[in-house]
Amino acid sequence: MNWLPRMMMLALPLVAAGGGPATPALKVQSAVVAVQDGVYALDARVDYPATDEVRAALADGATVRLALQAVIRKQRRYWIDDKRTDVTLRRELTWNIVSQRYILRYVERSEQDSFVALEDALAAAGVINGWQIMVERRLDPDTSYEISV
Repeated sequence: MNWLPRMMMLALPLVAAGGGPATPALKVQSAVVAVQDGVYALDARVDYPATDEVRAALADGATVRLALQAVIRKQRRYWIDDKRTDVTLRRELTWNIVSQRYILRYVERSEQDSFVALEDALAAAGVINGWQIMVERRLDPDTSYEISV
């Protein structure tokens, strides 16, 4: 298992789309990749801020789409890095005027949760447990890889 430390080199660039300087940035609080049953699984905590823009969009009936992207690249010295996988985890947040609750839908699982407070819904959206991003046998154990979230 000497390849695991090389695999764990995490780069965590995250850009808030469409925000100006006054918009709080999204933050990846933590991200850990581990092998579970022959699959690389990502556990992460993302802080999605409850901004006035998000509140206004939800109040106007819009769906706020939250996406988290994970990319695994094989680093090369003299050539462009080789992208091994590029996967996106999608979640959608809406406001239900009738029930007065925020509905968080997990797109890949076709499940949903409801919350009274927007902060609670965004906190739940930022909890990622066991997200399967790559099958272990597709990566060479003697090669270094970079994982970006």
